[in-house]
Amino acid sequence: MEGPPQASEGGQEARREEVGRPRSRELRSRRAVAAALAAIDGLGEGRPLRLALAASLAEHPGIGPKERRHAAAATRSVARWLRVVDAALIRGHAPRSIPADRALLRYLAWRVAVEGEPPEAVARDLRLPGPRRPRAISDADVLRVARALPRPGPEGPLAVDAAGRPLSPPSDPVVALALAGSVPDPFARRLLRDLGEAEARACLRALNRDALLTLRVNAARATRAEVLAALGAAGIEAEPGEGPWAIRVEDRASLFDSAPLRTGLAEVQDESSQRVVEACRPGPGDRWLDLCAGSGGKALALAALGAEVTAWDASARRLAELPRRAHRAGARVTVAREAPSGEFDGVLVDAPCSGSGALCREPDARWRIDDAAVARFQEAQAEVLRAGARRVRPGGALVFATCSVFQEEGEGVVGPFLAANEGFRMALEERRWPHRHPGAGFYLARLERPPARGRTRLTGNGATR
Repeated sequence: MEGPPQASEGGQEARREEVGRPRSRELRSRRAVAAALAAIDGLGEGRPLRLALAASLAEHPGIGPKERRHAAAATRSVARWLRVVDAALIRGHAPRSIPADRALLRYLAWRVAVEGEPPEAVARDLRLPGPRRPRAISDADVLRVARALPRPGPEGPLAVDAAGRPLSPPSDPVVALALAGSVPDPFARRLLRDLGEAEARACLRALNRDALLTLRVNAARATRAEVLAALGAAGIEAEPGEGPWAIRVEDRASLFDSAPLRTGLAEVQDESSQRVVEACRPGPGDRWLDLCAGSGGKALALAALGAEVTAWDASARRLAELPRRAHRAGARVTVAREAPSGEFDGVLVDAPCSGSGALCREPDARWRIDDAAVARFQEAQAEVLRAGARRVRPGGALVFATCSVFQEEGEGVVGPFLAANEGFRMALEERRWPHRHPGAGFYLARLERPPARGRTRLTGNGATR
């Protein structure tokens, strides 16, 4: 699954704010808290995080960068820790609230029960006349709830009660893990099955961190050393990442206005996504089909390595910006308006998935993942994998990937496909766990189709293979 870009190319202010590191202990202005409450209210109404935050920032156009960062951090964290926040409010005997007060109480619980801030300081930021009015809950009730909330410890939230006494976890190991990691029970059950308790907890801790911002060097136009030098000249701290083109960036303040991103020498791309491109191993002139191209990040990466790339996605809207991005990068990518036919040297199937491996970037996605959703994704992935296989020429490669930590969306799709299709063999299989590898949780497999006997093929430069 290509997934949404990590707040890169569009210059959209709301997306830039989303990738900012939380600064929860900065002085809270009334406007910052008001913007946070409006966005959290949007989450409570069922809006996706990005839309809720964008709407809130649009409603508060006069707030400054620090205030916007606080609103973004609060919204992302409440979405991430929603199960913990609501459990903390129950332990704090919060009053039954009207919908307008629900966001205020969740914001309160995030700062006290997750961030560990002093209850009096948070209650003071919410006093009337304050960031949200009218409201049904009084200042006295806000302070009473704040003081009664549990506190976090070294291992995370819900460690001790308001008096400092250790809290016992639920006796059911699935519920205990799900509560500790703030995920639905089926999510926790799958991790326990595949990893065991200790590693499942480590995996959730990794998924509950904010994502590192990683760039992919445009290999057709620059080296990693050149891009690192350009970033350094702009005062941006960066270092090499895991793969051959990866650069990790710490200081994001002026990144999107820097020369490497403005001129197409680098693009934002997760390290696990870059690893998928590595697994494709395209040769110069090879014809590649990116069958579920999303916003086109992997298509651009393939083109930078010399491949002739056709990109297609069931959602034409997601590919709308790809021609502009390709022009900026100096890449040749054909955007297909209809599902492509014919055969290709390689087909990349970055299949639609639950996004369970990308919770660092999309923390609210966890609340849309249940058993029925995983089953639907698995069926869709099997179908698109079969469709991609029909487009692979003899001697070509089929690369399948999902941004998921569930075996149902990886091994559980590729295994049955290979059993039913003897014309393909497994050449590479990799499960990237977010607590073991940099980047999002991913599954990838490179399948190869044996060449037809006696058949030769012309490459892009006229040589035979």
